[in-house]
Amino acid sequence: MNRYHWFVLVVSALGWLFDCLDQQLFILARPAAMKDLLSHITDMKLLESESQKYGDIATSVFIAGWATGGLIFGMLGDRIGRAKTMLITILMYSLFTGLSALSVSVYDFAFYRFLTGLGVGGEFAVGVALVAEVMPAVARPYALSLLQALSAFGNISAALINLGLGVAEGEGFVTSPWRIMFCIGALPALLTIVIRRNLKEPEAWQRSRAEGRVVSTTETYRELFGHPVWRRHALLGLALACSGVIGLWAVGFYVPDLTRTVQTKPVTAAI
Repeated sequence: MNRYHWFVLVVSALGWLFDCLDQQLFILARPAAMKDLLSHITDMKLLESESQKYGDIATSVFIAGWATGGLIFGMLGDRIGRAKTMLITILMYSLFTGLSALSVSVYDFAFYRFLTGLGVGGEFAVGVALVAEVMPAVARPYALSLLQALSAFGNISAALINLGLGVAEGEGFVTSPWRIMFCIGALPALLTIVIRRNLKEPEAWQRSRAEGRVVSTTETYRELFGHPVWRRHALLGLALACSGVIGLWAVGFYVPDLTRTVQTKPVTAAI
């Protein structure tokens, strides 16, 4: 691997790392955000139930945006290029993460989360394609594995940010730490400067474009599911991916809530 290969891997890994940072910031900030945005409700039991309900809605909307973004920007990446699409997706999830900090109701908050999800899903789709097309064949599986592994640092960073702001709030240094968390989530927009100046389209994509081999998405899907062997492999891959993704979202998105519930029960019993 040469220096440019490493540059592409680092940029793609940072894009996905910041994806995971945004996702985890949302998970950790969600309970406080919902209670703050629903603070006009004075009944504490009703506030708790409404916070949970609208938190679930915001999560569902975010996931729907994630899935939609993967489809839309995956297609766009074939049309206008991987580098340009990565630039758009990172700007999108950074911008709307920052705007989430300015939310005044649960409705505009959910709207921002959907648009953020579009960028998150799109960035991962185009980032994987970029790494797969740029890397030498012998290094490709290791690069893709490293891309996924490094994303864990995004989750770790979000936990540390949450911990630090929690301590700061306890000391009276900050108010509404959940809004600060979303402002921090807007910082990945700075990565787009590097992408704009230094990232090139993969040679494989450029050749396909020059030879007119960039076909319509409808035709691509028809060809994929029309061939019996490819259809079987595609459906098997989708089934395997779904089991992992459902497990991730069903558990990962609610671990903090489950942890709070477990921690609250002994305290409530003691009181």
